[in-house]
Amino acid sequence: MTGLPAAFTAAPPGTLTTLLRRAHASRRLAEAVPVLQAASRFLPAFHTADDLPAPPRRVLVSEGDATPALIFVPSFLVGSGPHQFARLASAFEQRPRASALVLPGFDRDAPVPVTWEAALEALALAVRKTDAPYVLVGHSIGGVVAHALAQRLENNGSAAAGVVLIDTLDPNPALRGAMLDWALGSVLDRDGEGMAVNDANLLAMGAYLRILEDWTPVEGRTPTLQIRAELPHGRDEVWPAWDVADSVVSLPADHFSVLEEQAAMTAKLIASWLPEVGAGVR
Repeated sequence: MTGLPAAFTAAPPGTLTTLLRRAHASRRLAEAVPVLQAASRFLPAFHTADDLPAPPRRVLVSEGDATPALIFVPSFLVGSGPHQFARLASAFEQRPRASALVLPGFDRDAPVPVTWEAALEALALAVRKTDAPYVLVGHSIGGVVAHALAQRLENNGSAAAGVVLIDTLDPNPALRGAMLDWALGSVLDRDGEGMAVNDANLLAMGAYLRILEDWTPVEGRTPTLQIRAELPHGRDEVWPAWDVADSVVSLPADHFSVLEEQAAMTAKLIASWLPEVGAGVR
């Protein structure tokens, strides 16, 4: 995988990273998140895609000839990014061409979106450069981005053949605080396992957490599959899945292993669903 953005590579711990780790160690992580959100207001930002010198980048994750093409949509949680999908992309028996979006603000010196709509507008420009039929695949809160992006692309006349939500948890505002505390704490515990945490993507995450308040779910027409991880990850219970998919399948994996140790099974479930929506691998 080439062209990995600087925000996803290892970097010396900065002030924000150090403070966040201290907050996590003292079980006060929820108190630190508003600091990131407030600080992110001072990042360079864009109001519309016209403010950007170019559309957001897509990182090539896997070469292949099978269609539809897969476009992965990362979570905006710190440490997430295109690199998380490499194992999944390589697990398909018939290898499709697969790329992953770089969310605006997660590239070197790239501005963050001022609003949720600005983020979708920019991402839609990046996706519309695809010639072949394509399927959007989002993991975690990236599934919310993928679902909203699919609806935006429907309105633009360049609809996806389908959307796959990989263990996308219910983004209900009443649950967000507790789920963020769990998910962010899990990432901090796993740092060094391909999930680099640094000040740059902490601030970008803070910006997305702010604009998520602008988001309201909109029902779309694009066929949607939810792959549900059945196993808890460091908890006694499993977080509820987001109930927006036409089809739901379960996998004996947790929120992270669904892209890692169980990537082959995840790929198999996606490949078996594609013919149901007229997007079978060819």
